[in-house]
Amino acid sequence: MLLEKLVIGDLVLDLPIIQGGMGVGVSKSSLAGAVSAEGGLGVIASVGLGEDDTGQPYEDRSREALRG
Repeated sequence: MLLEKLVIGDLVLDLPIIQGGMGVGVSKSSLAGAVSAEGGLGVIASVGLGEDDTGQPYEDRSREALRG
């Protein structure tokens, strides 16, 4: 089956697949990058990235985890 390219504004995806963001550490840069490298659109989810209890406020842990 031949799939048409997906056009979103100036963005053209060879593979019309969007990997939706899945929180709690599932959709991190490794998954989103792999999907994007194959021509789809990878999405990084920031929900739940700061789940490890380091004693810092949740918001700070999440922000730090998103930065990588």
